[in-house]
Amino acid sequence: MKALRWVNTFFPKVKSTALISDALHEMRKYACDYCIVVDEDGKFEGLLHKSIIKEVEMDEKVGDHVVFPDFYVVEDSTIEEAAMMLIENKETILPVVNSNSEVIGVLTIQEVLEAMTEIAAMDEPGIRINLTLPDRPGELKKVIDVLASNKINILSILTLKDNDSRLVSIKVDSRDAESVAGILEVYEISYESIVEEEGFF
Repeated sequence: MKALRWVNTFFPKVKSTALISDALHEMRKYACDYCIVVDEDGKFEGLLHKSIIKEVEMDEKVGDHVVFPDFYVVEDSTIEEAAMMLIENKETILPVVNSNSEVIGVLTIQEVLEAMTEIAAMDEPGIRINLTLPDRPGELKKVIDVLASNKINILSILTLKDNDSRLVSIKVDSRDAESVAGILEVYEISYESIVEEEGFF
């Protein structure tokens, strides 16, 4: 999934020629502890963290304390890549830049969690089927074919490797958990739980 869908465009930004006092003002304005730093042409230069400037004079230049991050997101990156960057970098913020190196937004842990929630279809009402399948080709297809043949629309599929098996979570567009359970039982598909979810957006 493209990260652009979840990019936050409401973020603090200062030029490298600005004063530390200007950066702190922006941080207070946006209630955060960082600023995106750009040059005179609006190109991305790095980050300024509040923790870095604790002992710094207010009339010093931002550019003297800017740090270029190990990771940032380009506009065609995926949200999965962004999540991995946050984990690897142990940062709380990822700048997002376009092909001209202009900052178009940021991604924080909050945006990534919102993305994962949507990818799992937690925001939509429906039924979640949890089951364990052998980790081999065709096993998941059997379940998908059963749902399709019974005209049950799939909203999301998530899988997780567990030794020689796959833990599978399938969210379907249905409000009748008993009916879904009955269909799976007819086709002798074992499941661990079938839970109704109301959605919340």
